[in-house]
Amino acid sequence: MKIRHRLSLQFTLISGIILTVVFVLIYLLSAQYIRNSFYKLLQMRALVTAQVYLEKDELTKKKFLEIEKSYRERIPDESSNIYDQHNQAVFIEKTRYNWPVSLLETIRHQEVYRFVFREESGLGIYYPDNQGDFVVIVTARNTAGIQQLQYLLWILVVMFFVALLITFLMGQWYASRALEPIKSINRQVQKIRSNNLHLRVQQGLSKDEIDELAANFNGLLQHLEQAFDMQRSFASNASHELRTPLTTIIGEIEVTLQNNRSREEYIQTLGTLLGESEKLKIITDGVLQLTRVDANLTEANSELIRMDELLWDLAEYWRHKSPPVQLHVQLSGLPDDAALLCIRGNRSLMALALQNILRNAFKFSYNRDVSCRLSYSDSGISLSVSDRGIGIAAADTEKIFMPLYRADNAHSFEGYGIGLSMTQKILYLHKASITVSSVLGQGTTFNIFLPPAGKWL
Repeated sequence: MKIRHRLSLQFTLISGIILTVVFVLIYLLSAQYIRNSFYKLLQMRALVTAQVYLEKDELTKKKFLEIEKSYRERIPDESSNIYDQHNQAVFIEKTRYNWPVSLLETIRHQEVYRFVFREESGLGIYYPDNQGDFVVIVTARNTAGIQQLQYLLWILVVMFFVALLITFLMGQWYASRALEPIKSINRQVQKIRSNNLHLRVQQGLSKDEIDELAANFNGLLQHLEQAFDMQRSFASNASHELRTPLTTIIGEIEVTLQNNRSREEYIQTLGTLLGESEKLKIITDGVLQLTRVDANLTEANSELIRMDELLWDLAEYWRHKSPPVQLHVQLSGLPDDAALLCIRGNRSLMALALQNILRNAFKFSYNRDVSCRLSYSDSGISLSVSDRGIGIAAADTEKIFMPLYRADNAHSFEGYGIGLSMTQKILYLHKASITVSSVLGQGTTFNIFLPPAGKWL
């Protein structure tokens, strides 16, 4: 069922419940009003009956004639009884009912008593007089009131179904109007394919939930477009990096097979094939490591890492390399509590991420000194690695973290474009961020921000 029909039915159901409650109250209040009005009429008829039979000698002729005239205007199917203090019927000879003594005593006790007998409404009054104390009972069927209630019920039922129909049609119209922006989004989305991910859904100016949906969908499209671009770039870079050693291997084999070779030439060819095969293994191993870095870190498989100690260990490592290189570690704004310099994560992965950055810094600066600055603030730990190397062009700064991507000025150096991509994944795994700033020909600085251990989980 479409949302438009579901909303219309829900709106109709709610309206039906409200109308049912309102109409039931109207019917019950009307029935109560008609019943009370009829009982007042019966009470008036009982008083008139008592005055006609008991007050004749005490009223003027004119007044008595008025009361007698009112008495003759009887209610349809009316029946009257008068009982004396000995519970004997008097004055009215033809009576329809002979009422029990218990009812008469109840009327004397309450003075005015309403009751229902055989679908007729009855009312009795206690009427003291100089001739004695009497009880007057009048009964009648409220035919007009019943007809009024039936007519009211018929009107309410018809109005109920007409109102439901109108409510459903109005709900359909309103839901169609309300959902029109979603229909527009659907029409625009249907036109988007993998070859035109640059298209975006048009957003309105009302800043409502539908505009928020369109904005979120545009954000998703942007991420998809970036993912497709990265995939195409990865395929292009991977094919380039893999094609070079494969071409060398195939060429060496073809040349060797053309003629008989000496043992030394075969050994030389096999050495070349071994070197190119090792390059292929390094590339495939690097790509495999990238896929394995996507595992989640939990408290069970993580530990506290002192970042200052890790940097000193890395500086010591590079100092003993051949040829030895110098990593200058600078600490600033350190807290009194050394535990605040700890982050939670995997020490081996974090060391690998920083090593990739340091390796590139030394490599692209021809083994010049590299500086590493560590600082602390309440929001987290900041780490920057700076070199004085060849630098990175502005157009390449956003691409260097893509797998197997290498800048134009980096092709003369050894490498396969895997290290920085792995570093970014490891840092994201530790909920850290990394940015790069560089001036071509002057050097590059990588800035890393790490959350403290207390905010990591």
